[in-house]
Amino acid sequence: ATSLALQPGAALQCYSCEAQVSNQDCQTVENCTQAQTQCWTARIRAVGILRLISKGCTSHCVDDAENYYVGRKNVTCCSTDLCNASGAHGLRPATALGLLATLGSLLLAGSSQL
Repeated sequence: ATSLALQPGAALQCYSCEAQVSNQDCQTVENCTQAQTQCWTARIRAVGILRLISKGCTSHCVDDAENYYVGRKNVTCCSTDLCNASGAHGLRPATALGLLATLGSLLLAGSSQL
């Protein structure tokens, strides 16, 4: 019975991070639970200035794209190991901190619905 729990590849693996500005900062591997059968990636882009990316494991994911007054949110789903590797392009160093905080809270609120 113990060999079943140790079986390699039994659980899905996804890249995981919260509200990073670069895909290079979003390369942490998370071992999903048995109930979490999909990886997700959420990208938020604000008026050409700022891009944020979040990733993780989930039990329910729906591909989605939403347009906001200040930008766009895009969620993609996949279901193989480390399939959420690619992400948004990196940012230019100059970013508005107020915008970052606003979009970060938007992204976190959105990820709780996944």
